[in-house]
Amino acid sequence: MNKAASLLLLLSASPVLAQPGVLPYDAKVDLDPGYRNTVSLKGLFDYNANTVLNELPLALYRGGHVGRDLRQRSAEALREKGNSVGYVIEGSATWTGAACWSQLPGWRPLVSLGYHDLAGSSFTEDAYALTFFGNAAYEGRTAVLGPSAFERTRYETFGGGMIDQRSGSFVQMHLVRGRSFTDLNVEWATLFTGEDGRVLRSALLGDLMASDTSGSGWDRTNGLGAAFSARWAFTTNGERPLRIGLGVDDLGFIAWNGNTVRLDQDTLIRYEGWHVDDLFGLDAVIINEETVLDTLGLRYDHGSATRLMPFRVYADATMDMCERWRLSLAVDHRHLPGYIPQLTALASRTMGQRTMVGANVSYGGFGTLRVGFAAKHRFGQRVLISFSTPQLAGFATGRVRGLGLVFGLHVGL
Repeated sequence: MNKAASLLLLLSASPVLAQPGVLPYDAKVDLDPGYRNTVSLKGLFDYNANTVLNELPLALYRGGHVGRDLRQRSAEALREKGNSVGYVIEGSATWTGAACWSQLPGWRPLVSLGYHDLAGSSFTEDAYALTFFGNAAYEGRTAVLGPSAFERTRYETFGGGMIDQRSGSFVQMHLVRGRSFTDLNVEWATLFTGEDGRVLRSALLGDLMASDTSGSGWDRTNGLGAAFSARWAFTTNGERPLRIGLGVDDLGFIAWNGNTVRLDQDTLIRYEGWHVDDLFGLDAVIINEETVLDTLGLRYDHGSATRLMPFRVYADATMDMCERWRLSLAVDHRHLPGYIPQLTALASRTMGQRTMVGANVSYGGFGTLRVGFAAKHRFGQRVLISFSTPQLAGFATGRVRGLGLVFGLHVGL
């Protein structure tokens, strides 16, 4: 029965995402480490932005007409450069077995499956305005569209390693199945619109790379790779010891197949409309796709490519303030455009023997200041459920920035 339950939990893992525990470990609230097997399902969705309000991406997701007033409210907060938007969607199922090495009595085997979908972007104020309002307001002016960048990567992981049940330190190697990626990097770009709208001049320096564009469904493997995840945790000595952790998630590479496309552009484009000498000689007017591709230099190069994954590095520290209260500080950084180091402060409190709650304040990442809430509760002796949100106000109104939810289920067998 125990084996069947473990298999059922592993197979039922849906695309939810995994993230290191939001609330710190507590010996009374968390599961007893004496169980021979534990199964954990973890999931995370985290969207954030430093200028764009939540109501805009929500309206785009729903589809239909997006009103000008809604687009304008986000435009009013834009910076000239360095606007950022991004999200992380991840899910994992993890099995931890019994200690089985006599020379390492505290270490236990660890196996996990994971799904990952991450994206980040950085853009200028003019790039937003052209996208959502067009170039009518730029007659006789030049719009600055760079520097701007966008990157999205989807991949799956299968990992094995070991974890120290006493400290929480672990090491794990992953096999990586690449589903798709897109990477756009615009170092410099401008667009001039003539006063009568008949002249457009553009200068562009940038590149685009993407995985096989013929498909990225569940049955397709567009790349293979390997990654490394680890955490080193220890406790200092003293009257109020600190529990400190340093770690990295998914540090590795993916080798994308030979159908990967690449486009490099360093060009000037001038458009002054089409001139027709003879209305009866229409052969010179019809412009086919091949002609446009040649004129604008938009033909892709194909070939395999090896790329670094969107890894995450972090550090955290937790200290007991009194019997029930703890204070935790953390900093993390992701290898994605628009992401800056994120600082988080978390105050947590145990309530009885089975419950812990906490409140956190964070700044950085893809956005600015956020205030969140976290809780976990143990049902009986074998089941622990945890959840948290980094931006509590995001569930009440769309006129804030940032929205997320973290969920975890842990079962002792």
